[in-house]
Amino acid sequence: VAPPRLVAPRRAYAPRMTATDVSEAAASAAIPASTNVFCNRALNLGGIQAVGFDMDYTLAEYVPETFDLLAYDGAIEKLVNTMGYPAAVLDLVYDPHAYMRGLVIDKKRGNLLKLDRHKYVKVAYHGLKRMTPEERKAIYATSFETAPAFTPPDFSTIDTAFLLVDACLFCQLVSYKDDHPDEVTKSYEQIYRDVRRAVDLCHCDGVIKDAVAVNPAKYIRSDPALATMLTALKQGGKQVFIVTNSLYDYTDVVLRHLLGASWLDYFDLVVCGARKPGFLLDPYLPIFQVRQDGSLENAEIISPQDGARLLQRSRVFQGGNWQHLHALLQLASGSGLLYVGDHMYSDILRSKRTLGWRTLLIVPELRDELLTAEETRH
Repeated sequence: VAPPRLVAPRRAYAPRMTATDVSEAAASAAIPASTNVFCNRALNLGGIQAVGFDMDYTLAEYVPETFDLLAYDGAIEKLVNTMGYPAAVLDLVYDPHAYMRGLVIDKKRGNLLKLDRHKYVKVAYHGLKRMTPEERKAIYATSFETAPAFTPPDFSTIDTAFLLVDACLFCQLVSYKDDHPDEVTKSYEQIYRDVRRAVDLCHCDGVIKDAVAVNPAKYIRSDPALATMLTALKQGGKQVFIVTNSLYDYTDVVLRHLLGASWLDYFDLVVCGARKPGFLLDPYLPIFQVRQDGSLENAEIISPQDGARLLQRSRVFQGGNWQHLHALLQLASGSGLLYVGDHMYSDILRSKRTLGWRTLLIVPELRDELLTAEETRH
């Protein structure tokens, strides 16, 4: 795996290039654009004390053809067996590549929307059927004054890969309801609530996590460069940590697969069950230390000395809030922390706006876009 290349905004001047610069530039040009890191503003990594990561869809990249199917099949089973949907729903088939992040669900109308940056609806589907321009404009572009805001509670944004299953199943059930109105009498909005609840239950009751624990290689893509990157960060003098909403038992399964049995050696601190975005907003959330047997112990962090004492016992914690994290890392300012995540709101915007963290957003969708651009350029 080629190391990422930092793509920064152009400066107004052209500095003199040495022979070494020319050589490095030539080597850099051979690196595929799909491995680039795009920089919206200059970032001096010398001023970064700690680098943190989310786990799901950040350190761990899941295989959609297998991982998403666990949630999809589990949700359908719940919809039919406990929520009253017809048995024919069991015959629906998941398409892991039909939808992507950034789409918006219109819960009341049963529509799936693609908006541009000006909130203009460019493409709209009702269930599985693409709406004509006339149908689309009649609902979403009658006038500027009456245009919807595309915000909750009537709309839901697909802002994480976990919600792609929701989008697929919702659209399929909308079309099934339209074709069989006597079999599904619930409103589109109620169908959305049922789908969301069914998928969420799969993440809580073991349908997904138990299967991953049995055969993690089937559901998680291995990345041999991951250990190299984490080691390089520590050798560069950075503290390396994890803040994830996953609990410790599942975190241990995933990271054992990616980094081996001694995965904890790669990190100075691990916070599981963080309940983001609450972790970034609520200064009163309690923190617990995870013992070696997996049990929890209440942790009091009042001074930096408390943090140092606790870290000598265990580097794994559950819950807490950003104040605990700063104390454990002995961080004076949020600007000395770089956090890497895949969720625009829970990982990036909240931490940047409220805490001043520096942030790096994982956008896997750009990979295909850049590969396509490279192919068409040649």
